[in-house]
Amino acid sequence: MTFEQAPPIAGMLIPTFTHTARNQDTPPLGDAHTNNNTILQQASLFYGGKIYENLGAFIQGTYDRASNHTFLDNTDIRYADTTKILGFDVLYGVSVNNNPTVQDVWNTTPAWGFPYIASTIAPQFAPPGTTIEGSLAGKVVGTGVYTFWNDMLYLEGSAYQNLSRQTLEALGEPNIDGTKAIDRAVPYLRAGFEFPYGDSIGGAAPYWRAAFEYNLGEHSFEVGTFGMYANELPGRVPGFGFNRILDVGFDAQYQYIGDPHSVTARITHINEQQQLNSSFLQGNSSNLHNTLESFKTSVSYIYDHTYSLTAGYFSVFGSSDAGLFGANSLTNSPNGEGLIFDAAYLPFSKGGPPIWPWFNARIGVSYTHYLKLFGGVNNFDGAFHNASDNNTVFLYSWIMF
Repeated sequence: MTFEQAPPIAGMLIPTFTHTARNQDTPPLGDAHTNNNTILQQASLFYGGKIYENLGAFIQGTYDRASNHTFLDNTDIRYADTTKILGFDVLYGVSVNNNPTVQDVWNTTPAWGFPYIASTIAPQFAPPGTTIEGSLAGKVVGTGVYTFWNDMLYLEGSAYQNLSRQTLEALGEPNIDGTKAIDRAVPYLRAGFEFPYGDSIGGAAPYWRAAFEYNLGEHSFEVGTFGMYANELPGRVPGFGFNRILDVGFDAQYQYIGDPHSVTARITHINEQQQLNSSFLQGNSSNLHNTLESFKTSVSYIYDHTYSLTAGYFSVFGSSDAGLFGANSLTNSPNGEGLIFDAAYLPFSKGGPPIWPWFNARIGVSYTHYLKLFGGVNNFDGAFHNASDNNTVFLYSWIMF
């Protein structure tokens, strides 16, 4: 079989080293240390390409070291075609996927946003994230239609439904009932954000996406909105109704792709409105109504397709709630912010070795500096934990073949 005839299958390995400014109180894994851990964080297999005619798929299967599970990871199966309407080129299609925003093509939505890789075993403390930033990933199935007009205007509408416990077990999904939600190493929000645990949804959860892109030579501009409304069942505990969650996001991206210089700037803001019917009745929240806001921005520079530098800022802020945040916050606050710096070397970005021309790698180091956690800088939880204790140095080799 020649290289040109090879099936569209790829693999990925991510060996990593993680160091935090202060040792964690307990080892993050049964056979790990409280600090300075070297692990094979993730191994994945991918299928990405045509299935039949206009039907194609991106399917990822992953072994995650943190949860010790092999499961169906990000998956998007879609039909696509083109036509002309009023003289404009129109791309249209149908997408079936298992993670809200995984079907998006910009690096501003949660599934593909910066940071693209981070430790799954550190830090010990991190601010919460909004629902659309990963808490439903792999636990739902969504079907939607999309269109892209004149290579400028993208519109999508989808609806997500819950996957049953039996289906999730068959797919290998870890942490169905409420242990720590894992980080899947490529897509979602990094910087140590934790997501709601063991969540599911009732009925159909609508999702929308609109984006306007304009290309001018080597410059590209995008501005858009995305969001989701979900009836959420926290911890999959029935009998107390549902939390009603509305996430509304706004994003923008600028890219200059030249040779040898490339620059990308991104900004994303998500506002979450929470009506916590179930959590309040279970005694897990002190307020019936809360808000949570997530803000991220980053700038990347790549030289000669080989050397990459990225700087980012993230913040989370919202309503104080003793039931939700009191265990980690003297002020009952979710507020946190920090900085991320990433430097990487891409040795095969201009072509892999002759024996396997598709071989690629990203070898890098990332540093996350926490400015605030749970509303405080020092002793934020009353147990003498400081925000800076969670500062994380993360070395990784992101190997693809």
